[in-house]
Amino acid sequence: MFFRLFLFLSVASSVSAAGNVCKTGNIVNRLVNSQPYYWPATWNETQTAPALEMGQTCSWTVTIPQGYYAKLIINGKTQDSLSIFQTIDAAGNLMRTTQEGMQPYYFPPSKFSVTVSNQAAATFAFRIEWKLLPTLPTLYTQISAIAEVINATNKEYYIVYDSNSGVSLLPFPEDINNYYSLRSTLIFEGGRIQRGNYIGNLFLIYQSGNQYITSSGFDSVVIVNLEASNQTNLLLIQESRYVENLHYVELVPVLNSQYKATINSQIKTSALVSTSSIKQTLIDIQMDDNANITVAYGTPDPMVFDKTYTGLQFKKLLPIMYETPVLTFVLDSGVAVFTFQA
Repeated sequence: MFFRLFLFLSVASSVSAAGNVCKTGNIVNRLVNSQPYYWPATWNETQTAPALEMGQTCSWTVTIPQGYYAKLIINGKTQDSLSIFQTIDAAGNLMRTTQEGMQPYYFPPSKFSVTVSNQAAATFAFRIEWKLLPTLPTLYTQISAIAEVINATNKEYYIVYDSNSGVSLLPFPEDINNYYSLRSTLIFEGGRIQRGNYIGNLFLIYQSGNQYITSSGFDSVVIVNLEASNQTNLLLIQESRYVENLHYVELVPVLNSQYKATINSQIKTSALVSTSSIKQTLIDIQMDDNANITVAYGTPDPMVFDKTYTGLQFKKLLPIMYETPVLTFVLDSGVAVFTFQA
């Protein structure tokens, strides 16, 4: 009897250690009444991620009907340097990770794909839920030389920004090391979700390290936040003709301390920009005495310029206290190192 029990336990253990097996080419359509789809079917998000057998490549293509979006959560971890989890959205944006902690992804129509490729054993599971997209904009507005800053993720909304030349978007996450909540804010070029050209989300824009500017021929942008979060993620919105030639560096204030920021205009004109309401004082700047620096309280346009200074002139004015919703420093050449106190 003991031998039989030992044999059974040994077999059960080997099956469990092997983990789940999957395949390529899976097609997943919206379930009846938009019920969630789970893989594996025995898993749910209250459980730890199950084991995935080593040496597999598996893929799922998920269809999204018009009028819906899909919310994906993945739970899993790879165990070697060659294994990946991958998603590709309808615009071709590719995301690869090696560990997932159920931070949601959001996808518009008409499809997206999920792929896992693991050399060593891994853990892996996911859930997909289909939800209705909003149908009517909550706000139509015009953007011009006056910059606008909104909280990008604190509520659900559907906003259309129109302009005369195109729109620039630059996100400022509350936590620069954890900005997954920016994934819920989708961006479309054009005047409506239904007819717009899906671009991506604010997470991808922030990850790129560059401002997003609408493509040629598109003077409006649709911004849709699908799920509210408690993060104070800000979004700077400007008319593109004033900023399209700038490389932005985001100034991140640190309360009760000194902090530095560097911009480099040796190849492309760079600008340091802050959207913080924190009172901050510029106490030092290292730059060429003959270079020019322009200070703007908003978009760098003559309407909101403070003044353009040479490096020598500007250094003589320090320290300078700033308290403004949008603060921009544009350097015409060379390198500048700023030191602030907040």
